Amino acid sequence: MPRVLVKNFLEENSGTSDLQTSLVKELENRFRGRVEFEYLYAKENEGQVSKYKIRELPTIIIECDGKERERFIGLTQQLFLKKAIEKVLSECR
Repeated sequence: MPRVLVKNFLEENSGTSDLQTSLVKELENRFRGRVEFEYLYAKENEGQVSKYKIRELPTIIIECDGKERERFIGLTQQLFLKKAIEKVLSECR
């Protein structure tokens, strides 16, 4: 079964990152069992930040089997994230 992963790159003590995280956590509940979610603080995950060339926070990356399919930079509405996750789920086979 293909693995869909949502990576949420964050900044500590940031209102924007906190708001994005609350929106993503709601989606995590909705997609439980079908999608995995990671919450990565930039300062603690510099290797990942470099690997994915993260320039702004928050940034969300949606992957299928380790390949980036979608990227959202800055605060992103939950509806856009939901539709992107659904799209990746439908295409990831």
